Amino acid sequence: MYKNQLQELAQRSCFNLPSYACIREGPDHAPRFKASVNFNGEIFESPTYSNTLRQAEHAAAEVALNSLSARGPSRSLTARVLDETGVYKNLLQETAHRAGLKLPLYTTVRSGPGHVPVFTSTVELAGLSFTGESAKTKKQAEKNAAITAWSALKRSE
Repeated sequence: MYKNQLQELAQRSCFNLPSYACIREGPDHAPRFKASVNFNGEIFESPTYSNTLRQAEHAAAEVALNSLSARGPSRSLTARVLDETGVYKNLLQETAHRAGLKLPLYTTVRSGPGHVPVFTSTVELAGLSFTGESAKTKKQAEKNAAITAWSALKRSE
């Protein structure tokens, strides 16, 4: 999942595709792998060794996406593309899954005149509620709520 998202981010941003490097250690019957990914000139490394090359590359891609998304919902090109691709919603869902929590629940309210609707979404996760900026579409309102939640959760770490 993370490798795909990182590749999509690169393509939408007109960056070179991510390139992975790997270190293998251990005996042939029990190898361990640690990977790094070069994304737009920045190197991101998997935090631990993994049992498979694939797991190591996914871990490196996850570090890259978390690092890029932690830079906040600024209006930089990377942040806009992360927003457009729905990475924040995916990160919230993955975080909930890993923590054994219920999946994020989105509640969206429509207001405004019929020809110019305004949507405001709130996401609930682990008993906390986060409301995002209003938007012209339900989909964007949910993404905005996910950005608000992710940013708040990252600040509280």
